[in-house]
Amino acid sequence: MGKIKIYYFSPTEGTLHVAQHLGERLGQLIDAPTEYHSYTLPQEREELPTFETDDIVLWATPVYAGRIPNKTLDYVRQALHTQTHNKSLALVTFGNRAYDNALAELVGLMQDGGMQTVGAVAMVTRHAFSDTLGAGRPNHEDLAALDRFAVQVAKKIRSGNPTVIHIPGEAHPDKYYTPLKTNNAPAGFLKAKPSCDSTRCTRCGRCLEVCPMGSITNTDGMPAFDGICIKCQACRRSCPTGAIAFTDEEYLSHVAMIERTFAMPKQPEFYVAE
Repeated sequence: MGKIKIYYFSPTEGTLHVAQHLGERLGQLIDAPTEYHSYTLPQEREELPTFETDDIVLWATPVYAGRIPNKTLDYVRQALHTQTHNKSLALVTFGNRAYDNALAELVGLMQDGGMQTVGAVAMVTRHAFSDTLGAGRPNHEDLAALDRFAVQVAKKIRSGNPTVIHIPGEAHPDKYYTPLKTNNAPAGFLKAKPSCDSTRCTRCGRCLEVCPMGSITNTDGMPAFDGICIKCQACRRSCPTGAIAFTDEEYLSHVAMIERTFAMPKQPEFYVAE
C-alpha cells in the first residue's frame, strides 16, 4: 500500500479540516501514511503533483457557485491527468446551500484523467460569506457519518475490484450558479472587492500572505486590493482586527438572501463505488 496523498484548496481552512479527518481515519483503516499538499496559494500551483502507482489520491475543494472554483479548474484538470491510474476519492465542501455539479465535475475530472474513483463526499461546512450559515458544521453527527464512509471506502480499496461510481449532476457542466439578491434578481458582484479600514489595520501583512490569487499588494503599508478577487474571504477571516470587509450592496443582498433561504440544515452526502 502506498501513501494517501491529500490535495486541498482551502482559503479559510474549512475544507482542510474535513480532508484531515477523512484522510487520517482512512489511513488508520488501511494502514497507510497520509501526506498533505496544499494548492491554495499561487506558488503552490506552480508545479503539478506526482503520484506513485499505489498512492491513493484524496482531492478536496470547496464549492464556488455550484462548481469547482473557476480559477483553479485548469490546475485541477492537469493535476488529475495521470498515467498511474490511481484509486481516488473526491471531497467537496459546501456552505449549506447546495453542491450542484461540483462533485460530479470533480469525479469527472478524475475519470477523464484515468483515475479509479472509489468514493465521493459532499460535506457541509460554514459558508465562507456568512458567520451563521452552516455555522458549527461539520458537527459530531457529520463526522460520525464521515467515519462510516471511510470504513466503506477502506473495504472497497482493499477489495481491489474494478469500480463504477454514480454521482448526481453534470460531469462536464458549462454554467455556474447565478447568485440572487433578496428580491430574487441576479446579484452582480463579480467585480466586488474588499476594503480595509485604515484606523483598524495594524499593517501586519497577513492578508497579503493568505490571498489564493496573490492579488493583495502593499501600498504604503496598507493592503491594496487591485487584482482578481474570488470572494474566498481568506483576507477578511484572517485579519486579526476585523479591518477588512466586503461592503458591496449586491454582495450583501446575496448574503442576506442565502442566510434567509438556506437556513434549514442540509446533510452531507456520500457515494461509494459499486
